[in-house]
Amino acid sequence: MLPIILCVIAFFCGAVPFGFLAGKRKGVDLREHGSKNIGATNTLRVLGKKAGITVLILDAVKGLLPVLAATYLVPLPDIWRVAIGLSAVLGHIYSPFVRFKGGKGVATTLGVLIGLHPLIALLSFVAFFATVYLTRYVSLGSIIGAVTETVLFWVLPHEDLSLPLFGTLVAVFVIARHRANIGRLRAGTESKWGETKPEALTPQPPLPPEGEGAGG
Repeated sequence: MLPIILCVIAFFCGAVPFGFLAGKRKGVDLREHGSKNIGATNTLRVLGKKAGITVLILDAVKGLLPVLAATYLVPLPDIWRVAIGLSAVLGHIYSPFVRFKGGKGVATTLGVLIGLHPLIALLSFVAFFATVYLTRYVSLGSIIGAVTETVLFWVLPHEDLSLPLFGTLVAVFVIARHRANIGRLRAGTESKWGETKPEALTPQPPLPPEGEGAGG
């Protein structure tokens, strides 16, 4: 029963929409700007570097903490650690707090990977960073990073298949969430890193006090 409870907790931990909250704090709905995604990349694009980096870290931490809890606080076998990590990723992607339209799961997956297998997390991040550095496509870097972790999970030895299967499932979810990006990459219309500055957001005028401006 305890592992199932931890999966539920991990789901709702992953579901906390930090990007959406960062936008709301500034009076901006990220779902209406940029790529209309609430993840770290669109947060950076719309709200700037500070907000983007903050959301990136928080999205990773909400994937890392549940796995650490299942590793050290309540030591569980790999299959349950994987289930808890996957729950956090699914919570981020299908957050009930934003009508089940969350982010793409990249940063949260990185946090889970750090908890499950730090070496694979590091190598996957290197693949991501190298791809973005060479091509300036964050979406392509995310896809390459997801493929890298999957290959590494299958190549490196493990006690059972739970970790390789986790790597495969997460890669499928991440790539599926990048379908539109893949289409733009093929068409040559995908935005590159550093190509656009943070959007100039025009503050909405305050609503008139009740009873004024109604005309008639």
